[in-house]
Amino acid sequence: MDPTAQVLRLFLLDRPPEGLARLRAALPEHTSTPLGLEIPLGDRAPEEILALCLSCGVTASATRIVERSGARREE
Repeated sequence: MDPTAQVLRLFLLDRPPEGLARLRAALPEHTSTPLGLEIPLGDRAPEEILALCLSCGVTASATRIVERSGARREE
């Protein structure tokens, strides 16, 4: 993954939803965080990822588009 890539951060504050295993299988490039998941926005639009979440039965309490933590920019 590009170290300066943006990710869609999904906040899943409740117990992990039933469809979370399906979502993780559909998005193997995800990173788990203490509050949810981070999914790279490489070839997918945020809306596409959110539609996939809904089709898997996963509802996020909040979302953010952020630069990946610890990313370094080349000058």
